[in-house]
Amino acid sequence: MVSIHRAKLAVEGAAVDAVTAAIHEPTRRYRPAVLLMPGAGGDLNGDGLVALADTLADLRHPVVRANLPHQEAGRSAPRADRSVPAYLQLFEAARKELGGRLPWIAGGKSYGGRVASMAAAQGMDVSGLIFYGYPLHPPGKPDRLRVDHWPRVRVPCLFLQGDRDPFCDLSLLEHCVRKLPRRATVHVVAGGDHSLRVTGAASPTGSPSAPAATVASLRDVLRSWIASLAA
Repeated sequence: MVSIHRAKLAVEGAAVDAVTAAIHEPTRRYRPAVLLMPGAGGDLNGDGLVALADTLADLRHPVVRANLPHQEAGRSAPRADRSVPAYLQLFEAARKELGGRLPWIAGGKSYGGRVASMAAAQGMDVSGLIFYGYPLHPPGKPDRLRVDHWPRVRVPCLFLQGDRDPFCDLSLLEHCVRKLPRRATVHVVAGGDHSLRVTGAASPTGSPSAPAATVASLRDVLRSWIASLAA
């Protein structure tokens, strides 16, 4: 059983004093806990992000999904590095919310995952990172790679990427993950776009899949990767 309740996580020096969070609390906890943030233009209620939190919670990992301050305030996303201080504060607030001495994984959808990686590069105390559609570069601009901080990301990373994602040329990703000091696992969704939506025309089976359904189908991928962190 998993209960879900709302909470407010305090943040200082941002557009708001607190952000909305949803806490997925399994009856029986497994380690580690997970913090997830949305993409630049979304919020914590995005279907794919909710499905990722639900799937992890069904695996008995407590999950906190939360807005970043600009989302709470209804503003456009700032440059990713400017969201790092808030992410670090919200990570500490999430740890206090769940209590105990749990190890943590952090990540998120697109921008949220990128900001998490930058926070990890600054020393955020996590065991791993989950990227739901890492925005490796702007669409149509593969020369503008967003990986300068990767050599300082010293934890294992899981990339959930679609092969039709305009934000991520997979051949470039294959090369760039060599910049990461720890092992990187890249799971490619055939026909998936930036949100892992699969149309009938792009699907290998001819069957479409909404983002939430695709993410839920990655349960075993998530389970195996998290288990590998203890190896």
